[in-house]
Order: sequence, then C-alpha cells, then structure tokens
Amino acid sequence: MAQASTPEEQLESLLLARRHGLEEQVARLREVVADLERRELLLRDSRASVERVLRVGTSDLDLRETELANTLRDVTAREERLRAGEIELARRRSELGAVELKREAVERRERAVSDREERIATREEALMERERSLASLVELAFVPGVAYRLSEIEPTPLASGSNVEVDDAQYLVARLGPSPLPADTRRCAYLIADIAGVRL
Repeated sequence: MAQASTPEEQLESLLLARRHGLEEQVARLREVVADLERRELLLRDSRASVERVLRVGTSDLDLRETELANTLRDVTAREERLRAGEIELARRRSELGAVELKREAVERRERAVSDREERIATREEALMERERSLASLVELAFVPGVAYRLSEIEPTPLASGSNVEVDDAQYLVARLGPSPLPADTRRCAYLIADIAGVRL
C-alpha cells in the first residue's frame, strides 16, 4: 500500500497541474490571438478591397455622370434643332400655302381673263360680221340705159360679179362704192347689163 504523499509533494503536484493548465490556457490564448491577428489582417485586406472598389465605383460613377451630362446636353441640343426645324417647316408650309393660294388666284384671274378675251373675241367677230353684213347691204343702184339713173332698191347683200334684178331687168354688179349723193352714207352698186340674162 502506497504511503500518503507529503504536503510538499501535494503542493508540487498541485502547482504542476496548475502550470499545465496555465500553459494550456496560454496556448489557447496564443491561438486566439493568432486567429484574431489573422482576422484583423483579413479585415484590413477586406477594408482595403472595399475602399478600392468604392474608389473605382466612385470614379466610374463620376465618369457615367459626366457621360450622362454630355448625353443630356446632346439631346437638348438635338431637341432645340428639331424645334427650330419644325418652326422652319411650319413657316415654309405657310409660305407654300400662301404661294399656292396666290397661284390659284392668278390661275382664276387668268381663266377669267381668257374667258373674257374669248367673249370679247366672239363679240368682235360678231360685230365685224355684222359690219361686213351691213357694209355689203346695198340700197342704191346706178343703172345703165339710155341715160344712167340712180334707183333705190331693197337693202340687199351684194358683191362684185353678183346678179341683181332692177325693174324686171338683169344686171351684173361691176363694183360697189359709196352713194354719189352728197352726205349719203348708203352703199351703191354700179351695174352693167347682163347680156346672158337678157330675156328674149
């Protein structure tokens, strides 16, 4: 049977156990510190990465904001040009409409003038025809015979070479001329005997 240990041995054994426990705690603390240091290093790396990402993101955001501002200016300028073009187009359409209205008015006036000219030409032709008809109406005849005599006849349209009957005798119109009487505006036929038309 083993003898009971002395108090010194018990104290030494207790101290050894306590030392062993403390060494284990120190080892665990060292592991914890090392783990904390690794985590702190990872945290610093992560923070640096995040800062780099933020810097890159901020730079990219600034660049995109600049591009967006430039695009907005371009769009605004294009809208201004488009509005100016629309205003110019409206002005040209208005001018074109005015020109079309003027052209239609001119065409209507030209048609009216043409119609009026045609009516005037028709009236002039009718007047000329009437004048020719009136001018060719003969109311006097200078009749040959033993002595020339001036006879009044029914107003008849005659021409040089026409046959005319005066007092039941046939004559030829030698020429047409004014009345030999002063201040007489009537036409006169100067006749010659129509030998072919002499009655047997």
